[in-house]
Amino acid sequence: MFEQLNDQLKESMKPVTELATLNMSTLQDIAEKQNALFSSLLSDGMSFVETASKQKDVMSLAETQKAYIEGLQETVTEAAKESYEVITSAQKKATELVKEASEEMGTKFATAAAK
Repeated sequence: MFEQLNDQLKESMKPVTELATLNMSTLQDIAEKQNALFSSLLSDGMSFVETASKQKDVMSLAETQKAYIEGLQETVTEAAKESYEVITSAQKKATELVKEASEEMGTKFATAAAK
């Protein structure tokens, strides 16, 4: 009796644990991407400072700064796209999980009501 009740509880909590696992893995993916972005920005910034300090005139400094800003924009844009893809994928998976759980519960309630 207790074992059956325990199995039913585990089964009913399955969608919640799957969603929690999905959220955890999504947050981990985003954290890794943000860490990579931060490292890239830091490295690029240090390279820019080093290159800028070697420039002899204002025009070459302006060109160096322009190249740095363009690279920065590209890096941030790519990171945003990657994060968006991770979140969108997780959202689709979560929607599927909730839909499956809802359909399963509806079936169980209909079966229970028919008895």
